Amino acid sequence: MIATKFCITFKRGWFVLLFVAYFAASSHAQSTFGSIRGIVTDISGAAIPEAQVTLHSIDQSTDRSVSSDVSGNYVFENVKAGTYSLLATHIEFADMRLAGIVLAARQDLRFTLTMQIAEQATTVQVDAAAVEVNTENATLGDMKSTEQIGQLPLNSRAATTSPIAALATSANVQQDSSGNFAIGGATTDMIGFSVDGISTVNIFNSGVSLAAGAAGANPYPSSEGISELKVTAFNNNAEFSQVGDVTFTTKAGTNNYHGSLFEYLQNDVLNAHTYNFAEKAPMRFNTFGGSLGGPLVVPHLFNGHNKAFFFLDYEGNRRSTSQAEEYAVPTANERTGDLSELAAAGSIPVLNTGSNPVNPNCPINLPCLVNPATGSLETGHPFANYQITSQLNQSSLTLLNDYYPLPNATSLGGGLNY
Repeated sequence: MIATKFCITFKRGWFVLLFVAYFAASSHAQSTFGSIRGIVTDISGAAIPEAQVTLHSIDQSTDRSVSSDVSGNYVFENVKAGTYSLLATHIEFADMRLAGIVLAARQDLRFTLTMQIAEQATTVQVDAAAVEVNTENATLGDMKSTEQIGQLPLNSRAATTSPIAALATSANVQQDSSGNFAIGGATTDMIGFSVDGISTVNIFNSGVSLAAGAAGANPYPSSEGISELKVTAFNNNAEFSQVGDVTFTTKAGTNNYHGSLFEYLQNDVLNAHTYNFAEKAPMRFNTFGGSLGGPLVVPHLFNGHNKAFFFLDYEGNRRSTSQAEEYAVPTANERTGDLSELAAAGSIPVLNTGSNPVNPNCPINLPCLVNPATGSLETGHPFANYQITSQLNQSSLTLLNDYYPLPNATSLGGGLNY
């Protein structure tokens, strides 16, 4: 699985030609953008019009600016998920900076920027974590970042490589014994799933499951490439046309190079012995890969800092597994035609019981192995001592001896011996 993502920011007249791999689907995609809005006031609560408000991206070092209206309101629409800061400036007031703003996918945040008189302070800085309030809608949901998911006790890669397993970290998600998910009481076919705004729901088999072979289980990027997982469980927006919604947002490049390498190993050397088995079932399961992101730089030609970014990740899977099972295989005597052990074990039927015999040539209340060359089940004569005296097919014996092992256990019960 390979995923590549390019992010281009147009700045200072730069024009970059970008080939978008998913251009055909983009016109039908749902936005993952959020918004940041609020009001600019003085310490008395009066609105400040014509204040310059600048939204600064910490990740990509880009700026967007707007002016507050006559009521002091400002708004930034279509803002990508990430970390930001706000700076409000006005000629008659000290600068006001709001830092540490973390915007999730499809999240709407509101902040009140309170400015002081210029003589009292040069710059006022406030931490957004203490004042972040969502009053824009009544949507109930849950958001997990890559770091949060990584720190939770998940073992998703033990059975599957799908990041859908991370849904178990949300309190709004329930999972049944078949691996089907439900959100806020909505069944699995009433939930929308998307990656960067592009729907990943299988329209022929709606819903999603982690059950083996289930449709819709793995149309997702590697867990290493996911920046954020958001689950909306109540009062979902009408644009998503479902009761619940799951949004995956992939990582993007920033002004700093960052990457990772990983290897998840499962091997029978590390496994315990299965009860009743002397040997372990062979198992080799490797999930490996890595990621890399940062500014797009071509030495002596192009410097993408603050303008162009890339992110790519790769995940490979190599799986060879088996499971311990018990079988019944022919014994050495049975391969020569001696079926007396089967008779003793009750595996050969009793044809004559009581006063209603099926075959007069068979003994009463004893197993009877009829020789088909002497007649039918009702008229044929039995093999003496349960020993097949007819010549056995040599080709069949060769296949039996080459591909069927001899018994290696005697105490398994139920006629099982291998």
